[in-house]
Amino acid sequence: MRYTVSIFKKHLLMYTLMTVVCLSGCVQEEFATPPKKTENSVEFSLSVFDVKMPSVASRSMVGVGEANKEDEVQSVDILVFDASVEPAVLLEWVEVESQNIEQNLAGGSSKVDFSAPLTLSSKKVCIAVVANCSLSGLTKGTPKNDVLNSLIFQNSGKWLADADNYTAIPMYGEIEVAKIEPSVSIANIEMKRMLARIDIQNSTSNFKIEDVYLANFNTNGYVSPEWDSNGKINLTPTAPNMPSDPGKTLGAENAIRYQVNGAASYIGEIYALEASAAIDAGGVGEDGNASRKNATCLIVMGKMIENGVAVGDSYYYRVDFTQKVTIEEGTEVEYMPLMRNYKYVVDINEVSGPGFTDKVDALASYTVMSNMKTRVISYNRNKIKDVVYNGQYMLGVSVTDVQISQFQISEYAIDVFTDVPGGWTVTVTSGESWLRINDGTTGGNVTTSGASNSDTQFKLSMGYFDNALGIGDTRTGTVLLKTARLSQEITVTQKMIEPGVIKFVDAYGNEIENLFFRLRATNVAANTIEPQSVYVMFSTDRLDARLEPGRDFAGLIAYPDWGGLIPALNPDRVTITPFYGSVQAFSVEPKVKVDGDGKSEYWRVDKLLFTLHNKEGILLGAQREFTIVQALLDFSFQYYESLSPRSYEVHLGAEQYLQLLTNNNWEITKIEQLDIIGDDGTGLIVSDSENDIVVGRSNTDNIMWEYSVVDNPEEPEYNPLSIIGRGYNFRLKLHPGKWKEGKSGTIRITFRNVMRAGSQESYIDYPFYTTIDLKMTSEKTSYTDSGEPLFYLYPLRFDKRLYYDENRASEGLKKDITEADNICKAVGDGWRLPNANELILSYVYRDALGGDANQGSGYAGQNIFGWFADRNWSSSVDPIDSNTRFTMDFSSGVTTTNSIWDWDKQYFRCVRNGASSGGYPKVSGATIISRDNSGGVKSSILLASGESPAQYNKVAPKFEVDLVDKVNTGMGAKAECEGRSGNWRLPTQRELLLIYGLGGMQTSYNGDGFTVPTWSGGFVKVDNWLWSQTVSVSGKFYVVGPSPNAWENGQLQTQSWDYTDSGLSWVHYRCVRTID
Repeated sequence: MRYTVSIFKKHLLMYTLMTVVCLSGCVQEEFATPPKKTENSVEFSLSVFDVKMPSVASRSMVGVGEANKEDEVQSVDILVFDASVEPAVLLEWVEVESQNIEQNLAGGSSKVDFSAPLTLSSKKVCIAVVANCSLSGLTKGTPKNDVLNSLIFQNSGKWLADADNYTAIPMYGEIEVAKIEPSVSIANIEMKRMLARIDIQNSTSNFKIEDVYLANFNTNGYVSPEWDSNGKINLTPTAPNMPSDPGKTLGAENAIRYQVNGAASYIGEIYALEASAAIDAGGVGEDGNASRKNATCLIVMGKMIENGVAVGDSYYYRVDFTQKVTIEEGTEVEYMPLMRNYKYVVDINEVSGPGFTDKVDALASYTVMSNMKTRVISYNRNKIKDVVYNGQYMLGVSVTDVQISQFQISEYAIDVFTDVPGGWTVTVTSGESWLRINDGTTGGNVTTSGASNSDTQFKLSMGYFDNALGIGDTRTGTVLLKTARLSQEITVTQKMIEPGVIKFVDAYGNEIENLFFRLRATNVAANTIEPQSVYVMFSTDRLDARLEPGRDFAGLIAYPDWGGLIPALNPDRVTITPFYGSVQAFSVEPKVKVDGDGKSEYWRVDKLLFTLHNKEGILLGAQREFTIVQALLDFSFQYYESLSPRSYEVHLGAEQYLQLLTNNNWEITKIEQLDIIGDDGTGLIVSDSENDIVVGRSNTDNIMWEYSVVDNPEEPEYNPLSIIGRGYNFRLKLHPGKWKEGKSGTIRITFRNVMRAGSQESYIDYPFYTTIDLKMTSEKTSYTDSGEPLFYLYPLRFDKRLYYDENRASEGLKKDITEADNICKAVGDGWRLPNANELILSYVYRDALGGDANQGSGYAGQNIFGWFADRNWSSSVDPIDSNTRFTMDFSSGVTTTNSIWDWDKQYFRCVRNGASSGGYPKVSGATIISRDNSGGVKSSILLASGESPAQYNKVAPKFEVDLVDKVNTGMGAKAECEGRSGNWRLPTQRELLLIYGLGGMQTSYNGDGFTVPTWSGGFVKVDNWLWSQTVSVSGKFYVVGPSPNAWENGQLQTQSWDYTDSGLSWVHYRCVRTID
């Protein structure tokens, strides 16, 4: 049988915690369109255990057809708890329903396979799986014990076990894992059924069973087994786990009828919720204890048989769940509870006379000696897997075929259960020299014993298989488990496997063959190289290590005096150092390359040699070697701030390109999202068809090598499909999660690298791993260093996959106004296009907001935070033409308008709101304050004391503006301003633009943005061209101002005009002065 599952994540914060009720027989919810499966799918494998018993008694409820329906998993809910805290708390709830659950019931398999999209986590988590029970109303952050307490199942009638609409049994299982990552596979979660199964066996020849009734049954039960105050499940409970109100249904009139119709065995039809054992507190003659009267029990109805024919009246007999135990001197009856996942076989072995003619009287007969004698067999179906049965008694064990490797094992536990009086004994029957029973004595024993009607076990110990002939050789021993009437043989096979070093593992858990280091240090102090670790995992008692002897000095790695190899190995390269304990860590830190150190300039190597030994010192297997290489290694992301080796600060919100400089081949093998803080539901990375930060992306993918940044196909060694002897830059597209104030986390990327030494025709591969952390932040760029700005800038410019155009010139991403607006809004949390005022201020303070995008020439001059010297969109609409938006040219400071048609594409940046009041720059009267004693705009971009405004196109920290315009030539205006007392002068171009951007001109800009400050003290807003003293070319000043043409309303023009030109006497000017 094969199902498909619709998987979706529950939005836990939408609900409040409420009791979860699973109603038997309810219809599972169906979804017309299954939600898209995410990249974070985790593979699951569940195990539903049952008993191997060569008898009809093993047959379970069948539902439709002959399949083993009590093992069936129809639906799954996954509850993920944070197990790093106590009590554990709920992190996530994922529902898996009815599709893609793979389980072949007809084939007798109990294994269940499916996948589910779980949020990645670096914390230890407990994953609970609830099967066949619809949940609702779970809240993120709820303690685990409260969640388990809310998982209550209700069933008020007969369990539907053999019909078209049979009810699958609710089950629970859980497992703890160190972390959740896409590559993790969670296997062998043991599922425990929440019901007890009751089978009837008639071993008499003089009684026919007509009906059986289940009486005094419970209707409420917990889905989960017993737990403690921290939510930890008790793996070995001795009592039922029931709600405070189990919903017990009393009375014969409410008993559930099962029609047996004379069958000798009635199997897989009666299922019950857990119930407590009766308490015989009164003792002999005082049998009025209510727990006995109301105990869950059976009422058997039938007739006596004479000469093979059922005759006479039908009689009723009460059957309690009891077992005979020996207490001190005699045998007494002890009441049994009904436990989840247990099977109870009620064997009727004698009917010596009539019962009651009414089931009401039979139910009340708990103090009366019955004419029906029974024996109840019970066992835990998760422990006992193999059972032998003679029709009266049973003997079960957890395993009958033990397969192990050659290594010594002192405690191999085997569970045993039998109901044969006198209990069991176990004896080693062959292999006594190496196979023993661990009874706590030195050397063990060959025999031990255990009691009946109890969950018992014995432990085997096996010595090391040191005389094996070679790999694959085996030896076999046998153990005989016996009771007075039954026996089971257990076979133990030891097999010699490859004994060598199991594996070399790096600090991130990757299995490796080499460690690779740079010759020179990068991103760290000049005299050190980042150390790396290798964990040598071995499977024997002792590991011997040494350095490889006879290596050429010039080509050998040098280690610093303070210890570049920890623990140190003998420098004579002959003497071995022994290690014990299965795992040994080595920290390796080569010495940095120093010119003239007498060693190879390009390639240095060392090797660690390992041999394995048993505890007697005997050599096992061949020598293994581990190579350490130090070479000219390039593998790093360019242009992002490096916080530490292999760690970069990267921004959430916008699609971007990580430029990877490498001289070796690479493939992404693992991606993890770690330490997420303040998540908004989008995580740290979004999967889409163009995202390159995905498992499997490599330098051999077409999209990579066809779009490399600086590679010349004309070069003879050009082959990014096989990188040898040169470097390449690859552009990896990253689509991060949305930006949110305070949100952060780490994307950990694991690369499998291969350094190829040689030529394209002949080379040797040296594989290694590199792990890079992207520290994802929700940063916002400010032009202030203390005090809030009027707006914030999103740190990154927007780029294309191809950094160069067809002319090998750098060109960023251009979009039409609609696309640009959508991209900014998609960043999240209030990001938007700037209005014209904010664009003007961005130009004025540009060098504090990323600077120039083209700092230098060629690929090495990229500035991923800078502005391209071209037009940028604003959200401000031209009041004359609503089909245009104001743009600003960052090459000259001109504002103009562009149409909003889809063919008109421009650069753009994104902003978000800054201070609602009190932000910098401020206007007080007619004075603009960029910085004062309380802080403000970064002083590095402002006019400093001693800097000439004629030389530096900057803004004074605080300057006063003339209240009104005057008219003059450039020279005349300059002379008039400087002739005044009080250090008056012509403004710089950026100071003029700052006046306009802060609302100092007649025309105002619309669109979302900061509130324009109020000018006062008689200030008259500018409505004409004004002279600046900033020189554009020799002999010419910049003239800046609003266009006087009506059809260019609001457009700020910047021109270069001869300041001595008497023909420009109509140009206005306003003097400014710096205020200390």
